[in-house]
Amino acid sequence: MRPKTLYLALISLSVLTAQQKQPFNLEELYSTTAFDEHPIQNIEWMPDSDAFTYTKKSNETEYFDIYRHDIQAGKTSVFVKGSDLKYKNVLIKMSSYHWTHDGQYLLIAGPSASIWRHSSQAPYYLMNVRTKKIKALAHDSAHLRNVKLSPDGTMVGYVRNHNIYVMNISSGVETALTDDGTENILNGEFDWVYEEEFGLADAWRWSPDSKKIAFWKFDQTAVKEFNLVDETFLYNKISKLKYPKVGGQNATIKIGVVDLKKQKTKWMDLGKNGDIYIPRIFWTNSSSSMAMVRLNREQNHLDMLMANTRTGRTKTIISDDDPCYVDVQHDISFLRHKDEIVFSSESSGYRHAYIYDYSGKLLQQVTKGDWEVTEIVGVDETESWLYFYGKKDSPLEQNIYRVGLDGNDLTRISPQAGWHTPLFSPDYKYFIDTYSNVTTPSITVLNNTEGSLIRVLDEGRIEALTGRNIVYPQFKKVMTDDGIELNAYLIKPHNFDSNKKYPVLVYGYGGPGSQKVVNRWGDYRSKWHQYMSEQGYLIFCLDNRGTGGRGKAFKNLSYGDLSKWSVYDQIEGAKYLSSLPFVDQDRLGFWGWSGGGYLTIALMTRAADYFKVGISVAPVTDFRTYDTIWAERHMGMLNKNKVGYEKANLNNYADLLKGKLLIIHGTQDDNVHYQNTLFFIDRCVELNKPVDSFFYPNRNHSIKGGNTRLHLFTKMTDYITTNL
Repeated sequence: MRPKTLYLALISLSVLTAQQKQPFNLEELYSTTAFDEHPIQNIEWMPDSDAFTYTKKSNETEYFDIYRHDIQAGKTSVFVKGSDLKYKNVLIKMSSYHWTHDGQYLLIAGPSASIWRHSSQAPYYLMNVRTKKIKALAHDSAHLRNVKLSPDGTMVGYVRNHNIYVMNISSGVETALTDDGTENILNGEFDWVYEEEFGLADAWRWSPDSKKIAFWKFDQTAVKEFNLVDETFLYNKISKLKYPKVGGQNATIKIGVVDLKKQKTKWMDLGKNGDIYIPRIFWTNSSSSMAMVRLNREQNHLDMLMANTRTGRTKTIISDDDPCYVDVQHDISFLRHKDEIVFSSESSGYRHAYIYDYSGKLLQQVTKGDWEVTEIVGVDETESWLYFYGKKDSPLEQNIYRVGLDGNDLTRISPQAGWHTPLFSPDYKYFIDTYSNVTTPSITVLNNTEGSLIRVLDEGRIEALTGRNIVYPQFKKVMTDDGIELNAYLIKPHNFDSNKKYPVLVYGYGGPGSQKVVNRWGDYRSKWHQYMSEQGYLIFCLDNRGTGGRGKAFKNLSYGDLSKWSVYDQIEGAKYLSSLPFVDQDRLGFWGWSGGGYLTIALMTRAADYFKVGISVAPVTDFRTYDTIWAERHMGMLNKNKVGYEKANLNNYADLLKGKLLIIHGTQDDNVHYQNTLFFIDRCVELNKPVDSFFYPNRNHSIKGGNTRLHLFTKMTDYITTNL
C-alpha cells in the first residue's frame, strides 16, 4: 500500500472510530455513579505520622473497612474490617471515624443523619485499637452531635438534646456540663444561620490541656420562625425554622468556659453591644486564655479579643476593617510553643498571612504581593514553615505553597497545574494531595513537604469515560468595553465545525467571592454540559466583576447591589459570543443555580435582548427574604441601603421579561425559600407576563435524592432543546 493510500486509510479508520464512540445519555449520567469521581474516603493521619488510614467499601459485605497505609514500606493492609465492628452483636454501619491523639482509640460514627448543610447526628462508639473492644456513647443514642475526644485521650465530649456532655472513657461516667438546652437555647451547636453562613456546625472546643471546654450558647427565642410545609400528607405538616431575615433579630450569643474540675462556667465579656457575631473562637497555647473573633452587625469591622478564662475579662488585640465587609476565614492559628498568632487579612488589598504576638503587635508579614492566599493550612513550628494554598501563579488555580515564618523562601510544592487540596501529616514531613484540572479527574498522591512525589495513591481514572466523546473547557479572556479583562471558558462540541452557527448555553453564578472559571474537574452540572455539548450546543461561562480570586477591590464591586456588575458583565459576555463567527447570536440561553438562578432572572429581564431562554434553579428574587448574615454582608444594612435593595430586587423588573423562562425550586428549601419564586411568579401574573415553573416536593436547596437529579436535568434538557 502506497503512503498516500495508507494515510487515507488511517484517516478513514480514525473517523470510523470517532463515529463508533458511544454517546452520553442522561440515565447513565444521573442514575448511576459510573461517571462520578470516587476519591479515597475518610483519610486520617495516624498520630505518629508513620501511616495514614482510610475507608473503602467491602465488595463482600457492603460495609466500610478501614485500611492502613505504611509510609516507609508503601504497603496497604486492612486495619479494621467493617464486618468486625459490632456492638452487642449488632453490626455498626460506620459512616466515619477519628483517631485519639495518642492513637489508642478510634471514635466511630454509626449511620449519620443530616440536619442542615454541615450538621449531622449519629450514634458514636469507642474502639480500643489494641483489644478491639467497643463501647457505645450515651447508651447508644443516635442523636449525638459534635463528638470529640479530649487531647489527652481520657474523655469524649458531645452534644445531645442541645446540651454538652463529657464521658470518662475508662469509667464510662457521663457528666452534663449544661442543663438548660431547648429548641431555643442551644449549647455547643450553632443555629441555622451561623452554620449556613459561617461554615461551622461544631460549637465547642477542648482546651489544649483537656481541663476546660469553651462553647457557644445561643438564645434564639426572639428569632422569627419560617414555616417549611410538607404538602405530601392528607393534612400538611409544618416544620418551624428559626430563620433571621434581613433587618431581623438574630440569636443572642454568649461564650462560656467550663472548668471541668470545678464544674463551673465563666462567661466571657463580649462588649456592651449585643447585636454582634462571634464566628470563631480559639484556644491559645494555655487554658488560661482564649481568643474570639467579634464582628459588628454590618460585618465591616472585626476584632480579635483575648480573654482571661478565669475572670472572663477581654481586650482587643487585633482589628481589621474594610469599606464593604471583612471576610472571616477558618485559618487563624495559635502557635503551640510561642505566644504568637498567625492571622490572615485582606487589608493590603489581597489576603495575606501575618504574625502577631499576644499583645497585638505585628511581628511579621509572611506573604505579600498582588495575589491571594486562599487559606493557611498548617504551621510547622519545628522547621519554621507556613503552609498555605493560594493563587500566586494563577487566579484560576489553587496551588500549595510553603514559606518561612520570616517571609523568605516562598516555594510552590504542588507541581501539577490545577486545583489542589492538601492533608498534612502531624509532623509536616508529608502531605496527601488530591488534585484535578479540567482534563484530569482527581488524582491522590503522597508527597513530601518539599513537593517531591513519593507515590501515587489513587489514579482517579473514570473508566466509563473511555470510548466517549468527552470535550474540555478552553479558557478565554473577555475584554469589556470599559477595559476590564474577565476570565471565561468555552466548550465546543466534539465534532465542531467552524463553518456552522451554534446555539450557546451560558452557565453562571456571579455571586461575591465565587469562582466558576477554574482549572479543576467538573461536578454534576458539568456532566450535563457534556451532554448538551453532544447535542450541538456551545457551553460558555464567565466570572463577572465581584467574583473571587482577584483581590478585595475586585470582589467589593458587588457590594450594595449584587445585580449591577453581574448583569453588565454577562451582557459583555453575550457581546463577545455574538462576535464569534460560529455563534448564532439569536440563540443564547442562560442557566444558573441559587445565586446563578438570581442572575438568570436578572438577565431574562434586564438583558432580555441578549438571551432567548433561561433556566433559574432555586433563585433568590428579593434579598430582603434572605438571611441576615449573607445578605447584610454583601448588600449592607437595609435601613442604610434601601435603594440598593430595590435595585437588586428582581420583582421590580418583571415587566421587562421576554423570551422563555423556567424557574425550578424545591418546596423544602431551607436556604432560599421557595417563596422567592412565588413572589416573582405572582408579579408576572399581575403583569400578564408568561413564565414557566416547576416545583420539587420536599426537596431542599440541592434538589437531589433518588431519581430527582435525572428528572431535573431531563426537564432542563427538554426546555433548552425545545426553546433554544
